[in-house]
Amino acid sequence: MLFSIASVISLVLFVRIEQKTNFPLIDFKILKNRIILSANIINMIVGLTALMVVYQTLPILIRSPPPAGFGGDASSIANVQLPYMIVSLIFSIASGFMVSRFGNLRPTTVGTIITTIGFFILFMFHSTEASIAAVLVLIAVGLALMQIGSVNVVLTSTPKRFSGISLGMNLLIYLIGSSVGPVIAGIYLQANQIFVKSEAGGISASFPSPESYSLIFLTAALVSVSSIAFAILLHKSTSNRNREVKETGLPT
Repeated sequence: MLFSIASVISLVLFVRIEQKTNFPLIDFKILKNRIILSANIINMIVGLTALMVVYQTLPILIRSPPPAGFGGDASSIANVQLPYMIVSLIFSIASGFMVSRFGNLRPTTVGTIITTIGFFILFMFHSTEASIAAVLVLIAVGLALMQIGSVNVVLTSTPKRFSGISLGMNLLIYLIGSSVGPVIAGIYLQANQIFVKSEAGGISASFPSPESYSLIFLTAALVSVSSIAFAILLHKSTSNRNREVKETGLPT
């Protein structure tokens, strides 16, 4: 409770300082632009869900002994995460070509939908390492499209003289999501524990329960649903901006 109060106070002080300083880490004037704000939140969701599930939760699930987990080793973790890493590498490059051909909005929106579907499938089917590895391929595609598309939206929607500041803010907001995600996962993992006896000595030890993983995957899916809403808002804001530009006769 004490740390929660301290974090809220720190956040309020941070916002007040950022509003007054001449060289802020987060320029709230830029974030007033709905297009930039929506794109930043989508990128934050990428960091939140990826760190919460892929890097924080799955290694614990794989290493925990049955019935709490799969009882695997470090190699098992690598085998499960390897398809995700390969597909992320490929689509991080391919997404650039897709953005060049279809624009920023379509890949971003498609990415939010694919990611949401992927996390819901992971929520329903995570009983084997093979099923998790297969679903991670789908999630990797969605997250790559979301991130590349949203970052490009920020870049193209920011005036050139503020592009450096805006991209720096985008990275900072992504890192905030990357920090919050593991904390959420940790709360679920710690709050839902079961005792498992060791086969050798018969000593009981506590591990996260299967329900904790279901809660984490469900949370990631619900957070991803919100990314679809922000993608829709991004479409509307962009359409309104283009309409205003055409009415004023200014070049796009």
